[in-house]
Amino acid sequence: MKKILIIRLSSLGDIVLTQSAVKAVRDEFPDAKIHYLTKRVFSSIVEMFECVDEIHYWEEKYTLLTNLRKLKFDLAIDLHSKLNTFLIKSFIKAKQTATYNKEHLLRRQIVKKKTDITISSTVGLYFTALGKIGIKALFAEPRLFPKKNIKLPNILENEGHKKNIGIFPGALHSTKQFPVEKLAEFIDSIPTEWNCKFIIFGSKAERGLAEKLNYLTETIIVDICGELDLQQLVTAIDNMNVVISNDSGPMHIAAALQKPQIAIFGATHPKLGFAPLNKKAVILSADLKCQPCSLHGSKVCPLDHFNCMKQVSAVDILKTLKIMLKNSTHIEY
Repeated sequence: MKKILIIRLSSLGDIVLTQSAVKAVRDEFPDAKIHYLTKRVFSSIVEMFECVDEIHYWEEKYTLLTNLRKLKFDLAIDLHSKLNTFLIKSFIKAKQTATYNKEHLLRRQIVKKKTDITISSTVGLYFTALGKIGIKALFAEPRLFPKKNIKLPNILENEGHKKNIGIFPGALHSTKQFPVEKLAEFIDSIPTEWNCKFIIFGSKAERGLAEKLNYLTETIIVDICGELDLQQLVTAIDNMNVVISNDSGPMHIAAALQKPQIAIFGATHPKLGFAPLNKKAVILSADLKCQPCSLHGSKVCPLDHFNCMKQVSAVDILKTLKIMLKNSTHIEY
């Protein structure tokens, strides 16, 4: 194997989760040149894998595919498994291909409550592609290796005695978002002697959530939504003492950085294979019979009660944070 192409076009969290499979390929073929095909916006994440030689961007598709075909890959590994990635594999004509078992039907059955089978992790599914080409690698948790000397806004500078608590209030769909009102309740319940500094992260699209949170809290918070590129975001997360998020891409980034983290699940559920792979993670979920109600969340609760999030309380987050800070603070609890 001299040239290997790995394909995962999106999205943020899914790409983070491919790192351990890519590392296993590198370990199996240390002298091969590993290429990775993804969207340009995610390229800096792939750079942090530290096991990829060249990144190709899913744009100007005909020129791209023509150039990939000319490279004459010995192996193409599809970690996306969609129609367009099937077409990519067909066009580039690698000598050998392998596609991961997506278990889409099983996930649909889990959502519809037609099975008690669960999926331990999406990473385990990615490793099924490796098994098809004879790689007997042991399951490993994904890791990211942030670049050094990434410049961050001055407002994110460490203040020494402060505990940086990074909060991601957003998610792609509303039913995956913990209510902002309850986040505000949690923030305002933190004793001042805990010396916590709250930083709100998100994209430009989530500025509204941050503004609402800022309005609802009496506590001073730092709103950094939409102000960081992806490299800066990873570096900033790495500088947090604790990360609090919904089921989202940043949740998987925090896990890959092995940060203490609190992950809140609503419409989705860890049984679909989306749990953060991090021994320092605590998952908060109401574990209702109606969970999960969808694969990736939706605009509204299909049962019109949203109890999956309502039954996770601000006190639940407070108690979890208290335990996480206990070993790194000198206050008495």
